[in-house]
Amino acid sequence: MRVTNIPLYGVWNTMKQRCYNKNNHKFKDYGLRGIKVAAEWKENFWSFYKWANSHGYKKGLTIDRIDVNGNYEPSNCRWVGQKTQQNNRRNNCVINGKTLAEWADKSDLSYSAIRKRINSGMSLAEAISKPNRHFVNVTINGKTKNLTEWSKIYGVPMSLASTRIKRGWDPVRAITQPARKGNYRHAN
Repeated sequence: MRVTNIPLYGVWNTMKQRCYNKNNHKFKDYGLRGIKVAAEWKENFWSFYKWANSHGYKKGLTIDRIDVNGNYEPSNCRWVGQKTQQNNRRNNCVINGKTLAEWADKSDLSYSAIRKRINSGMSLAEAISKPNRHFVNVTINGKTKNLTEWSKIYGVPMSLASTRIKRGWDPVRAITQPARKGNYRHAN
């Protein structure tokens, strides 16, 4: 078998290309930032191969630098799944040691919901603990569905039902009472 047919050879070569080939599309994120490959790996594929196989390499895992600003070297690399890899990026928003994606997993809210809440001025604690009104479960006649599902059945816009609940309405009334029609003037 040729060395170029070994899957780890592709990982090794790609790692070097990112760090040393100015024509590589990822060079700006690696080589231009000063990220290097340890000399023992840069010059010797078999050294990298032995390290990889003795440090958890399996098909489907990717090489990850523990310190995203550090080099590709044995003390700074590990083999991880894609989710861990994505949580270890320079452009992640990290709050209290966790990325927003990790907070989303922990809180059952979406990444975008937490991000919108924080961008609107909420604290992290409030952003991850406040219920998502779009997924409020409501039971009507023994059937439980979320607001999105009920809004399709009753024809009440989900945004209206959400606003009603936010204002203190009973959730069943908020979803079953039809929206008012026409223009209404409010007393001054």
